[in-house]
Parts: sequence; C-alpha cells; structure tokens
Amino acid sequence: MRAALRPFFQGEPGDGVLAGSHAERLVNQVDPAALRRAGVRLILATVWPPPATRPGRSALGEALHQLEELESFARRSPDFVLAHSAGEARRELARGQLVLVPAIEGGEGIRRVEDVDLLYAAGARSITLVHFFDNPLADAADDQFGLLVGGLTNGRDGGLTPLGVEAVRRMMQLGILIDVAHASDKAIEDVLAITEPAGVPILYSHTGAGWAETRCLSTPLARRIGSGGGLIGIGLFRSPFQEVPLAERWEGFQPGTCDDDVAHWLHYVRETSPEAVVLGSDFSSVILRASPGGACARGIRHAGDLPALFSALEARGITRDNLDSSGERVLRLLETVEVRSDPGVRQSARRRSAPRDDLFPD
Repeated sequence: MRAALRPFFQGEPGDGVLAGSHAERLVNQVDPAALRRAGVRLILATVWPPPATRPGRSALGEALHQLEELESFARRSPDFVLAHSAGEARRELARGQLVLVPAIEGGEGIRRVEDVDLLYAAGARSITLVHFFDNPLADAADDQFGLLVGGLTNGRDGGLTPLGVEAVRRMMQLGILIDVAHASDKAIEDVLAITEPAGVPILYSHTGAGWAETRCLSTPLARRIGSGGGLIGIGLFRSPFQEVPLAERWEGFQPGTCDDDVAHWLHYVRETSPEAVVLGSDFSSVILRASPGGACARGIRHAGDLPALFSALEARGITRDNLDSSGERVLRLLETVEVRSDPGVRQSARRRSAPRDDLFPD
C-alpha cells in the first residue's frame, strides 16, 4: 500500500507506525511483535498493482516493481523472510522467522500467458485473478462499490476470458496458488471447472458472509472450494454494504464490531468445515475495520488486536488447535499446488527476465 498510494499511506511493518483506531485507513496495521504475540507466523504478502498510478509503468511493470520492493523490504527487515515454496517456508518457520509468501492482488498486468511466467520468475506464488474491475483475465464481482457504481464500472457479465483460461492453466503448471477473491461467481465456476478435475485446490483469500451480495463467497462455491482442499480466508473489514446474516447472530450481538468477523467465520465453518477456514485479514488496505465493542473492546485496529478476535472465536466454539493449525493448512495447500505443477515449465519460467518498461525509474 505504501508503494501503491504514495504519499498517502504511512508506515510499514517494523517501523513503529501503527494505526491508532479502527478508522485509520491509511496507516500501517502490521507489526512483527504483534504478529508473534498473536501466534501468526505465515503471511501472504500481497502487492497491489492498481490502475496506473505513475506515468511510464504498465500494470505488469508495477507488479514486477512491487515484487522487487517486497524483496528489498525482507532484506532490511530481520523479522521477516521471503519463501517461494512450502519447503522454504517450513525451514524458515523452524528458524523462528515470520515468513512471507509473495502474492499479487489483481492480474490486470497479464496480457499474454507468458506474463504469468514473468511474475513467477519475479517471485509471485499466489495471484488473485481479478480485483475491483473486470480485466483481461476475468469478470470481477459487480457490486463491490454498491450496485450503481458496480453497474457503471463492471458491465461485463461473464467468467474467465480465453486468456484467463490460459493463465489459470499456466498457474497450475507453475505451482502458483489461484486466488479467486473479488471474482464473479461465473469466473469462480470457470476456474473450478479447470482445477477440480486436476485435483488442484484454490484459495478465496478474503471474504465475508454478507459483504456486498456478489462480492462475498456463496455457499455452493464455498462448499466446492472446501471439499477440494481449498481455503477460505475471513477478511476483517466493514462496508456500508455489509450485513451479517441473521442466522449467524446471537443474543447481545453488536453489529459493526468484531462480532461481525466472528459471525462470518462461523458461517463458513458451518457451511464447509473448520479446516477450510483461516484468517484472511486484508490488513493494511484502505477499508474500515471493526469498531470498539462486542467481543473486542478496542475494535480491530491492527495485528495487535488479533488475540481478542481469536479469544472471541474460541468462545464461540472454534478450538485453539484449529486456530493454531491455520499455518499448517496453508502450507499443505501450497504443497498440493506444487505437487500438481510441471517441473519443466517451472524451470523454463525461472530463466525469463523481466522487461524494463519504466520510463521514470526511482
């Protein structure tokens, strides 16, 4: 976010800058000490190549640039280390490191299937096919900004494009985790039609049970993702379009607090299984989080408030063993994707060098 929204977003993990309230959208929300206190050790470190934010750099160039920035961050941050495979992640976790798996949110930089190779060679091991708007790969969920804005900005009503089909197949060959967050139902169905017969599990990295009807993950698709060994991440976000299903509320439930996040988690556990659900915080993004009250007296300001959330989940029947095994389940997901990949395609992709399309280097 610091790279994508310079100079508005402030701080980065480890520099002592943390959001002071749930409403501070443009301040870092991740701290290594807080992550360790919460027991969070394995993180999808997601870069975001937004619509062109500077002249001379394409969406692909921005994604490649931010992957370089992520590597630079890891080199200067002793608490964190990058891992490009499940095996690397396990070794670094055993050394006590906080492990970052490089990810990209939004595949708009992919204009040809070879671009997937370039992103893999640059370190990406998870790619969210589509973000807020339709792109060359897939149709995005239409009402992410409300029905009116969604109808104006995401007019296509479809699934994967022909290039999207090629990109998904190449991601499978490379062992890249396919993240279908933000995608339309039809796009997710198209992805599953490719991945399910191949035995490749997928990820829906951050969602809520009632967060803008077509932005959230529907029950039928959640069940398919879970039954195929995939994972569903629960996002810690509020929205003017959010409504927690009444069936998930309890006596004393306080809307707008972390009770919402707990209810979303319980919803997907009930519809799939406890093993299919993990934390998908979406920390350090431009969204509102839970206000003080309910099960979290201070709300959700930053990673330091995760212990209160986890305690609230335990109070509602999610076991500590289940929470503590979340990282292991993510590693098993990565390992399965890697096993289904093609070593020859991976080796060929690693030899690719990224083009220089930045006319105004830093």
